[in-house]
Amino acid sequence: MSTPVKYFGLIAEELGKTDEVIVFNSTSGELDLQQYFEDRYPSLKKLTYKIAVNQEFCTHLDTNSEISEISLLPPFAGG
Repeated sequence: MSTPVKYFGLIAEELGKTDEVIVFNSTSGELDLQQYFEDRYPSLKKLTYKIAVNQEFCTHLDTNSEISEISLLPPFAGG
């Protein structure tokens, strides 16, 4: 399954990109997203961030479900 991934703020700066397309194996079942991205990009381990799938915060991904996008978001403040 090809999934667009968007990176924002300090995460985009750290990785040197704002987006990419990742292919997940649809037979792998549940996937720990934080572990997946930190294995892929070890520099993320030093950052604080949230992960959203289809605009909802989550930590795990069912690779068999319909996914329109994944976003990695740095901390933000309202005002």
